[in-house]
Amino acid sequence: MSQTVVQASLTVLAPVREGELEQLKEVVARIPRGADSPFARVASTHFARFVIVPSLLDGDGEPIGQRSYLLFTADFDGARERWIKEIAARSADELDGALGHCDGYPGSADAVAFRAYLDRHDVGVGFSVISYTATVERIHRSLERQHELRALAARASALSPGELQDEWRSRLAAG
Repeated sequence: MSQTVVQASLTVLAPVREGELEQLKEVVARIPRGADSPFARVASTHFARFVIVPSLLDGDGEPIGQRSYLLFTADFDGARERWIKEIAARSADELDGALGHCDGYPGSADAVAFRAYLDRHDVGVGFSVISYTATVERIHRSLERQHELRALAARASALSPGELQDEWRSRLAAG
């Protein structure tokens, strides 16, 4: 039976407060990446990041004013409301550290104000390339299975055919 995967995206463009661009750059540079990323704390996150946009450009590539922006974008499984609530609960320090340098940011502690801020600065998703239909959980299980298979392959030459078959059944055939 196939499982329907609901994937969603968030794209927020928040104006950086006057005179705070350099501090924001330092904060964003210190945010851990990979498994230590604050976005990895929410298991349904496929991808999320902060990007500092020095200024917006018009159709001819010319800057529109001198204002900088913080782009906050994410792709995740499930409902947007649930993901926003989880990221606020699990990554408040990093969210507040970065978005706290943006005009009018209320903090993540007040769920209603936080959500309203994201909604107000949401620029929509022009397109999102998600070339898979698996949930984050299923992707992680597949990667674990791949690791197990590689470990078994590395040991296979030292096993008899019966031992290899038993090992395959016990480690990989189930689930």
